[in-house]
Amino acid sequence: MARSGYGSDGGSSDQDSAVVNSLLKKLRPNDRSFDRSYSPDRPSGGAKPLSSIKSVRPVKSGAVWGCVSLGVLLGAALPGWPYDRDCGWWLLLYLSAVSLVVIAGLWGARVSWTGRIGWAHALAVTTIIWGLALTAHEVLPRVGYAKARLAWRCHDGRADAPAPFSVAVRLVEPEGAGRAR
Repeated sequence: MARSGYGSDGGSSDQDSAVVNSLLKKLRPNDRSFDRSYSPDRPSGGAKPLSSIKSVRPVKSGAVWGCVSLGVLLGAALPGWPYDRDCGWWLLLYLSAVSLVVIAGLWGARVSWTGRIGWAHALAVTTIIWGLALTAHEVLPRVGYAKARLAWRCHDGRADAPAPFSVAVRLVEPEGAGRAR
């Protein structure tokens, strides 16, 4: 069943577009894009033809696995750090190497996401988590979160934090101190 007035002559579609334009003009009085009448010959300004869209160059799987394996190898080597990392400059150098593990993991995650290789992405995210765990292992005792307290700088060649100075007075004598022998 066809409606009367639609498709039989070109005049009714022009009338319909004029009605739609007038309704849109009432909704948006400051918009001037509806002042022009619709003409199907005119190209739309919003969409670009597919040929002008630049495609992303695919990343080869060898390059993806190379980036991810670089982070994994560095993360696997850090627990065997040959230098003292208790305090001082060696600690700073160790934390710099740990930050490189996190950066390599982020880099591998981005490349593997672009290359659409799921296992490499999972391994890169695991590398990021491993780097953050290595960071937490060294940082948390130094910021007072862990039970053992360590210092950032060396005190007498050791990383043990000096005992905090206390002015508390002992009100109760230790056991056995007040007994006579």
